[in-house]
Amino acid sequence: MSAPADRVYPLLVATRGMAVAELARQAGLSAEAARAACGELAVRGLARLDPDGRWYPRPPHEGLLPLLTRAQEQLLRGRELFDRLTVEYQQVHEGHHRLEEAVQAVQGAEAVRTRLDAVLRGARAELLVFAPGGAQPPEVEPHGRPGPAAGRAHWAGGAGFFRAVGSGVPAVRRQVVVERAVVARQPDGAPDALDGLPPDAEVRAADRLPVPMCVADRSVALVPLGAGAAPAEPVMLVVGASGLLDALVALFEGVWSGAVPLARPGSEGGGLQQRILAMLVMGSTDAAMARSLGVAIRTVQRRIAAMQRAAGVDNRIQLVWHAARNGWLD
Repeated sequence: MSAPADRVYPLLVATRGMAVAELARQAGLSAEAARAACGELAVRGLARLDPDGRWYPRPPHEGLLPLLTRAQEQLLRGRELFDRLTVEYQQVHEGHHRLEEAVQAVQGAEAVRTRLDAVLRGARAELLVFAPGGAQPPEVEPHGRPGPAAGRAHWAGGAGFFRAVGSGVPAVRRQVVVERAVVARQPDGAPDALDGLPPDAEVRAADRLPVPMCVADRSVALVPLGAGAAPAEPVMLVVGASGLLDALVALFEGVWSGAVPLARPGSEGGGLQQRILAMLVMGSTDAAMARSLGVAIRTVQRRIAAMQRAAGVDNRIQLVWHAARNGWLD
């Protein structure tokens, strides 16, 4: 939505109907801009104009749920396109291993580890990561070596693929997207599956990720094949400068922009306020937040009430809107 519409809709939700003049005053817009924002909301099925000349909100699920459904369908189509391009590449270019090719297939645990280590350690600016299974390191044997089955099991979930993102990698910006289920399955809302990442990693949660992936400096992408079936030998695609790499970067940016930021203990945004907001966005109860933070329920409730007062809002829904719009969750 446009910025004016984004400001007007929460005001409508918080009231029993408002005239354009009052909306304009409260939103800090001109009457013309407020009227245009209401028209935009009406087109999206989020607002209606009554004969009394006042605008009223429609339930969020009527206008927003179809948008979310379409976004999920786009992710599925992106995965289908990726799979089809991979098959076509194998059919057309099988047996060609020239270094100048845009896409290379690396097979075997040792070869995959070597290439993964080289790409990650060679990163100079940023790493863009899809980690559907979180970022836990793989299981190890007593002597500190990965277990023979651990690589395949964690490869299937995407976690072993990104174990090096959290350690031994240059200090670059890390943007990591995990699936919402990784956070939701933690009993107290604490994202233990993210403990392998450094505190300064920026982590967001999306409903679903199309494929495990890591892009280094927007110049090379690493994509494991067979990530859902635990192949006998891990296979990884290394995608260099090409239209396919551009598409993967665009896919990441699209998912990142719609994902929910997560604040973690020890991160710069990991203060009590940010952690409460992050868990509030994820739907955690007051009791679950209190257990995760190690504080009393009353402390959580007081903090939320204080944030509502600071934001000038009356309920938690408005607080989440205000926090997202003003960068409190970043």
